[in-house]
Amino acid sequence: MNLQFTPRPTRLKVRFPNRIREYRLKAGLSQRSLAGQLGLRRNAVSAWERGISSPEMTHLLHLAKTLGTLAESLYLEIYSPAAPAEKRDEPKLP
Repeated sequence: MNLQFTPRPTRLKVRFPNRIREYRLKAGLSQRSLAGQLGLRRNAVSAWERGISSPEMTHLLHLAKTLGTLAESLYLEIYSPAAPAEKRDEPKLP
């Protein structure tokens, strides 16, 4: 089965930015098959990927194990410190 990575627009604001979809596609799984392995429905996985909701801790750990990664890497943007802001060009005083 050939899967393609296409950004999907959403009307809802992303509350929990994550990389679940990226790891799921690398693993070659569909939302339905991943949800089946976790004992959930497809719409739960879809909501996680879109950042609408986040999985419970038990589901997050099982999800990470199924995708062959660490739980922290799925939500890297939440756990990593913010990048330093770019320095603006300030006028030099003589």
